[in-house]
Formats: sequence, structure tokens, C-alpha cells
Amino acid sequence: MGEILADGGYSSGEALAYLDAKGINAWIPNFGQYKPQRTGFTYHKEANYYQCTQEGGKQAILTYKGEKTDSKGYTKRTYRSSESDCKDCPLREQCCGKATKFNRAGEPEGG
Repeated sequence: MGEILADGGYSSGEALAYLDAKGINAWIPNFGQYKPQRTGFTYHKEANYYQCTQEGGKQAILTYKGEKTDSKGYTKRTYRSSESDCKDCPLREQCCGKATKFNRAGEPEGG
């Protein structure tokens, strides 16, 4: 089997990871949790980290920090930059916010 079509009930990280491991193309509606791309960042799958690619940015690395399960049962991976990477960046406030001194990203398992 090379492709499947399924409803949103199969849109879990576990199901998507299984399909990916088996090399199966799946056409499944997504509930908006998974983001295959993050504006201003490149994901490096082999090393499991994001890197800032914003012009004028400091090229911060967002390293993998672990997984958490939210109240709906979705497992999310968490990535964070270091405060030192972001503190002097001219884009810090628009990227991290006014109070936060580092960038963080979380995504459901399988992404």
C-alpha cells in the first residue's frame, strides 16, 4: 500500500509517525495542531532542532527539550533557544515577545 485516505480521527501523532515510518502517503485532515513549517525557522530533522533564518536575526538554534501531553491528549515536542542567543537580537521582541527572553516552539508528535 502506498497511499491511504482517512478521516480526521486518524490525525494523531502516533498514526502519522507510523505512516511516515512505513513510507505511506496519507491524505488525512489536520486539526491545525501540526505545523510543517515555521516562518523564519528551518527544521533540521536529522539533528532535531530549529534554526532562525530571519534576515537580521542572530541565527539562534532552538534545541529539543522534551515532550508534553496537552489537555486534549496531543503529545507536543518543545524546542527552545538560549537566552544568550536571543537577548541582543534586533528581532527579539517581535519573535519572542516583550517579556520572554528566548524563543520556544512546540509541535505535536510526528512533526
